[in-house]
Amino acid sequence: MSSKRSLRRAQRTLRSGGTAVLNIVSLIDVFAILVFYLLVNALNPEVLPVPAALKLAESEARLAPQPTISIAISEHEIRIDGRLVASTGESLVGSVETIRLLRAALHDAAVAGQSPKKEISIIADKRLPFRVLKQVMSACADEQYAHVSLAVVEKPIGDGA
Repeated sequence: MSSKRSLRRAQRTLRSGGTAVLNIVSLIDVFAILVFYLLVNALNPEVLPVPAALKLAESEARLAPQPTISIAISEHEIRIDGRLVASTGESLVGSVETIRLLRAALHDAAVAGQSPKKEISIIADKRLPFRVLKQVMSACADEQYAHVSLAVVEKPIGDGA
């Protein structure tokens, strides 16, 4: 009975130009859910897929990786975005044919428009000789990839080794 009276009173107040009552509890719930959603999605850094056979070098860099084309290089194979480009029974060191296949795959990726900014990430095993890494970076530069970055494992803070 009293709820009918309060409802009638609220209707009369609205008709006479009075202020309306706003229940903000529901609004606060909506904002809380929105803030929680934004926090969860903003704190998830991009993680590059690393093949199990690779052991990455460590670094103290704090910048998050940007989504780009990724080249994974192990001692016996090269993959672009998980797709096998070249595989050899022996080491990749000095393999001209492997670098030629890599250049062709990079050219195909550029033509397909996979990376409009021409950025590429190299995920290489830390045991890989530098001259192989240099050949891969040279192949990227030849195919007009302006920004080449190397993927590493983040070192714990304060680790002096």
